[in-house]
Amino acid sequence: MADERARRAFALLHAVAGVLLISILALQVRQHAPLAILAALHIAISYGFLRAQPWTPWFTGIATALGLVFSSLAMYACLSWLSGSIEAYLILTGLSAYSLFLIISISYAVFKRKDFRP
Repeated sequence: MADERARRAFALLHAVAGVLLISILALQVRQHAPLAILAALHIAISYGFLRAQPWTPWFTGIATALGLVFSSLAMYACLSWLSGSIEAYLILTGLSAYSLFLIISISYAVFKRKDFRP
């Protein structure tokens, strides 16, 4: 019962992350391939968590690797360009929360990978 609720929570959070990345693509940068790949992965992972698909831990690992690289590069750029402003601290907080979410998500997928087997 608790595992089902945890999987639904991760599915919801991945769907929100995917929608946020799609909105960033639509509003800010139109042709940014890593964001589009991350958005598609988050939507697929959301479905995988809901239906307990066997490929979910693999997709979560790929999204974590891409997301951590993306967020660390964005944090570096934010610190070097916007250092000292309130926007920089807000962006850093959001990117840090995203990185933490990815690490918790991959940890859950790895430790509960037996739940994703057919």
